[in-house]
Amino acid sequence: MRLKDKVAIVTGGGSGIGQGICDAFVREGARVVVADINLPNAEAVALKLNERANGAAHAIKVDVTDEQSTKDLVRDAVAHFGTLNILVNNAGARTMAPFEEHTTADWQKMLDINLTGPFLCSRAAVPELKKNEKAKIINLASIASFMGRPDRAGYVAAKTGVLGLTRSMAVDLAEADIRVNCLAPGMIATPFNAMFADDPETGPEWKKENFVGRWGKPEDIAMAAVFLASEESDFVTGAELKVEGGWLAAKFRKGEMSD
Repeated sequence: MRLKDKVAIVTGGGSGIGQGICDAFVREGARVVVADINLPNAEAVALKLNERANGAAHAIKVDVTDEQSTKDLVRDAVAHFGTLNILVNNAGARTMAPFEEHTTADWQKMLDINLTGPFLCSRAAVPELKKNEKAKIINLASIASFMGRPDRAGYVAAKTGVLGLTRSMAVDLAEADIRVNCLAPGMIATPFNAMFADDPETGPEWKKENFVGRWGKPEDIAMAAVFLASEESDFVTGAELKVEGGWLAAKFRKGEMSD
């Protein structure tokens, strides 16, 4: 088991990619705090995980935009499991509107959840992570971090900021023996993307936007997270791993460009 005896916090663990990461971590021997602003969702995920591996999961409510809430999360996680080795900053949100209709409130919400959230959770977790060798922080960026997307100014700005945050944290935390990396998922079939995946036009069409020819699954991101959380990635820090089926490369397909 690649994560045997490790303890992880996964924010946004109550659904979608976060749930997939929790599931994969437990399968690899970790104990997991399923942290989510929706406590019933987190408890449901923890219950399923504990049916497979009794005592492997614990649900905690967290608001990643609230500094005290993030401190309470880390305190309660360590009180329950005794230590902390891994933090996955997965909690996220997206609002969509044309730029001129993008409100200040929407803009601030995108920054608060998608960028300030990882900052606050990481700052709360670092004192505990420093107590263990080769601790890991995994931030969730997006393919939107590498491209302009319509109607997503706040989301794209925040997710692009996650790249810079990851690199700066990797520098600052290197002496503490903490590796910091980020994952950049493509189009993953989760409730977060249901409005696109379930659409009879965009659903099939977007399958063609990568070389694999399908929507991504939470498991695709989860196994990449296992790699970044395990000792296999001990020589990797300050990096971003795109898990998007070649979405970005597929913009220039062979035979579709003129000489």
